[in-house]
Amino acid sequence: MTAMEPSVSLAAALGQRSAYLATLEGLVRLESPTRDKASVDALADHLQDLLTARGWDVKRHGREGIGDVLEARLDGSNGPGTLLLTHMDTVWPLGTLERMPVKDDGERFWGPGTVDMKAGIATAIHAVDLLRATGVQPAGPVTLLVTSDEEVGSAGSRELIEELATGHDRVLVLEPARDDGALKIGRKGVGGYTVTFTGKSAHAGNDPAGGASALREMAHFLLFVEDLADEVAGTTVNLTTAHGGIASNVIAEEAVCTVDLRVLKAGEAERVDHAVRSYQPRDRRVKVRIEGGLNRPPLETTPVNQALFEVARAAGRALGLDLTGAIVGGGSDGNFTSALGVPTLDGLGSVGGGAHARDEHVHVGRTLGHVALVAALLAGSGS
Repeated sequence: MTAMEPSVSLAAALGQRSAYLATLEGLVRLESPTRDKASVDALADHLQDLLTARGWDVKRHGREGIGDVLEARLDGSNGPGTLLLTHMDTVWPLGTLERMPVKDDGERFWGPGTVDMKAGIATAIHAVDLLRATGVQPAGPVTLLVTSDEEVGSAGSRELIEELATGHDRVLVLEPARDDGALKIGRKGVGGYTVTFTGKSAHAGNDPAGGASALREMAHFLLFVEDLADEVAGTTVNLTTAHGGIASNVIAEEAVCTVDLRVLKAGEAERVDHAVRSYQPRDRRVKVRIEGGLNRPPLETTPVNQALFEVARAAGRALGLDLTGAIVGGGSDGNFTSALGVPTLDGLGSVGGGAHARDEHVHVGRTLGHVALVAALLAGSGS
């Protein structure tokens, strides 16, 4: 199928507005903070029923401490296999709906977890619905993965994400687009450290020299670690939290800080990690313990990722969508799949704003454009 002959139309996607919002509202009203397993599992129950009723073959992966993970499959033709990557957990605690009620103003749909990323789940579901409505079968097999711990690093999902990614030809990540609608063709790798300084306490007035200040050493470390940033390379290193000491008249025996790391290139993560772990305290009486490292590798603009973006752009042009790409600072589960060499494109789920903020919302019309785009990609348009 060529880019000049799309299997779906933007008008057909816009015609799904009521059905799409009904699905999205059903997801949003089931609050699902990552750490509340019972709530996330209740949403998984809802999604499992919804997907099964639509003909998806659903497999549920049990998890302890976090919500269960859903893997749903559809058969297709003999074309490329596609993994649709989503998550159902949110940053919002139970009860947020009372302060941030669901609202539809005709142009935007508001509510906690809308743009990040329950709208992405709805987009995956309705993209397939749109294909069926036009009598078109996906060009290849489709797997929809709905994870439950993305917001806290995906420790309980990463192995499954990587396993499924290597069994598919490409990964479409249904995280939101950038607020201006740009697809995400690159993401920084994300990591961090917890650094503990252990010195020696002493009376601050009578015997300050007898103490070895953990806080003073942490101050030296702050300047050292933040100097590892490289603006040209896109590397940021920030000491973000700190605490220490027990009283105003005691030399601090212990201090603890956290460091946030963001990199565009894997080599930069290696450079920073080596430097952090090689840190030598100014006061040799202070011991330093460093824990952590890179959690998500960067999603780099590799040739295969760029080629997939060009396929999406061609499909978008056939639908009347002018797509652009952007590199962003936050990570997603697509970072894992890209690092494996599997062609990955992010930001396909929705268009909106206010992720992790009180004004979280999706722009309904532009998001339905993404429904059409994902449907066209699944059908083989643009390839």
